[in-house]
Amino acid sequence: MSKKKWISLVAGIGILILIALIIYGYSNLFGGKGDEHVVKGVDLSAYQGDIDWDLLAAQNIDFAYIKATEGNDYVDEKFKMNWEESQKTELKVGAYHFLSYDSTGKEQAKNFIDNVPVSNKNLPPVVDMELYGAYEAAPMEKAKVKVILDEFMKELENTYKVKPIIYTNQYLFDMYIGTDYKDYKIWIVDLDNNWPDTLTNGEEWTLWQFSHRNVLDGYTGSETFIDMNLYNGTYNEFIDEFF
Repeated sequence: MSKKKWISLVAGIGILILIALIIYGYSNLFGGKGDEHVVKGVDLSAYQGDIDWDLLAAQNIDFAYIKATEGNDYVDEKFKMNWEESQKTELKVGAYHFLSYDSTGKEQAKNFIDNVPVSNKNLPPVVDMELYGAYEAAPMEKAKVKVILDEFMKELENTYKVKPIIYTNQYLFDMYIGTDYKDYKIWIVDLDNNWPDTLTNGEEWTLWQFSHRNVLDGYTGSETFIDMNLYNGTYNEFIDEFF
């Protein structure tokens, strides 16, 4: 075999290996299911409109978090329907609350508890911590946020018999969470990293929101995109951890 043909053969084999690796990686991250597959899920709200839960669940996702409440009196208009319909699928489902800095933790917990059924068949509740309105320019001081958050978490733990998960970005994690909540699982928002590093308090994250602009079939709302998330482990580990 000539040197030129040998080089071409090696190059061809290399390309085939590269393609195989790409396909393998893609199928593991975004492909079919199995005990060791990467666990993916969505989070959604009324912005996604009416949802065909059977269709949504068939698109290689394993879990869904549904917005339930916000503050001390707001209930997502689609929550009841989404909650009931999602329970009919094979998805693991949980509810989340958008934390307000304008009402007490106890008042907000009551709003959530009044609307989200107690069940050991669902994922733990989530508290969504973000900045909004005037707080984007002037965040509330940590001590005041801690009072609100602690009250909220205590009420939910007493009711659901499980520690809620804290959803936040790295900026607010450093500002409000740090080492004060090391016993709580963290759902970190990181849209710029291929795989988030260990949290700044030395702990591992549990869930990672890696995209705000994913597109799936099965929803009809004004929001074209849907958030996509990964669990930090295999499906077996996911089940063992939460169920």
